[in-house]
Amino acid sequence: MRKRFMVFMLSLFSLSICFGTPQIVQSAPILDQQYTPEPGYAFMHAELDYDLVRAQTFTVGLSGLLSGFEVYLSTPGSGGTLTFKVYRTISGVPDLGSASLAEATINISGLDENPMFYGGDLSASGLKVSPGDVYALVVQGSGQATWRGEYDDSGGFVLPHYAGGAAYGPTFTQTIGPLGGDLGFRTYVDTASIPEPVTMLLFGFGLLGLAGVRRKFKK
Repeated sequence: MRKRFMVFMLSLFSLSICFGTPQIVQSAPILDQQYTPEPGYAFMHAELDYDLVRAQTFTVGLSGLLSGFEVYLSTPGSGGTLTFKVYRTISGVPDLGSASLAEATINISGLDENPMFYGGDLSASGLKVSPGDVYALVVQGSGQATWRGEYDDSGGFVLPHYAGGAAYGPTFTQTIGPLGGDLGFRTYVDTASIPEPVTMLLFGFGLLGLAGVRRKFKK
């Protein structure tokens, strides 16, 4: 009887290692990329009405799932909703002809007139990203809002730029082209969604423990 009890307890311990380890290493999504405009300088007012397309490209720095984003918005009107989508890029330019990879809708009703960061959840998309991947965060205006950013002024004053991408939108010569600055954004990556070496090692120990318990029980 005592032997059976010991075998039972060893089995529980091994199972806890196998299935409890993922919970041990889970963590909150990590801020990966960002650009925060400096107030008081050459603000870019990227209006999001009249079905205008605006985009900000970014270069991934972490491995995991792209779990969410934040955009620097303000609204002078009654609001509505805005759907932000993630697209691939070709040579750094948003590939709007391809299918979107992820999307999230932001309710802009009641947004402040002063710009603030507002977030969207992409965790359900399952989009795995790796360092060096270049994507575009894209919105097509369907409400009265402004995606705020910065561009260099005409006097030659150069502001800090985001090194991993740029703002895009309609230009005089292109359907989608560089706007000469960056739009305020943040991206978040859930790195715990990719199994870590320690996780897999402990999981292997748990399986070995179960195998050992089975052999001992048969004896």
